[in-house]
Amino acid sequence: MTRLHPLLLLTLLAVAACQTQRKPLTGYDTPPPGILLSDTTGGTLVIWPIFDLPPKQQIFQPRLNGQDAVIVTSDEGFYDYFTMDLGGWTGGWDQWLHGVPGGTYVVELVDDTGQSWGQSAPLPVPPSDNLTDPSFQYPAVIFAHFGDQAGSWTIDPSMQDSDPTTDEITVTNLIQEDVAVQRCLMTAAGPTSCTSLGTVSPGADLLTVETLAPSSSADYQALFVQLASDASQSYERDLVQGGGTFGTSCQIERILVHGTHLLQAGVTTYASEFAMSSCYGYGSGP
Repeated sequence: MTRLHPLLLLTLLAVAACQTQRKPLTGYDTPPPGILLSDTTGGTLVIWPIFDLPPKQQIFQPRLNGQDAVIVTSDEGFYDYFTMDLGGWTGGWDQWLHGVPGGTYVVELVDDTGQSWGQSAPLPVPPSDNLTDPSFQYPAVIFAHFGDQAGSWTIDPSMQDSDPTTDEITVTNLIQEDVAVQRCLMTAAGPTSCTSLGTVSPGADLLTVETLAPSSSADYQALFVQLASDASQSYERDLVQGGGTFGTSCQIERILVHGTHLLQAGVTTYASEFAMSSCYGYGSGP
């Protein structure tokens, strides 16, 4: 039997101990279980959380058909789960999932304890983003969780009508007072020449299909959503060809009226806007 010299054995052990193993500081060196999002192909999904959370950071992960979303974290081929760092009032802060394989997905948000914070209806995601089409719009999911309100809504651009000069807008009332919806001419002095489109009772929806109008001056047409008892609490959505104040078009949309919320940023207290759009967030106001 050949015996290994003790000095040679110690040398081999020392060499093995000194060999460098390439491991990421965070994440995984092979894709963990889940849906791998591509960094070169696939479609885009937009997630709008409207959460009233403690000011401290809280980590959320989106799930697609029950599977966590996995991303490439560097050019060296490391992987990790897509996470969303939220805290405080997060309304109007959109999150984007790029490189989603084309298909239909039930979208869910879970926190770092595994608790679910909402699950959407099935939503189609195109296999690629048609960025050469100026009317192209991304599918989106809204998750709301504040006070005693919780829910989810999907925005499926494939359901839009065939008329590119109109926008289909649903106003959803999540507060405990009636909300008035009007189409108005917006001027420096405020809204004028308003036409009532209806009143939305608490918990109800109002769908309106609005024709976009040209604008060559400071005055322009807009959807004006306000508290029925107080016009100072309101939200404005431009109805201008080419996007107006928002700068882009959006043919199918949901506006969630959640009321104003007092927010604390350091020693400064300020109020959120009255409502949020699934396309533009808090992109405009009266």
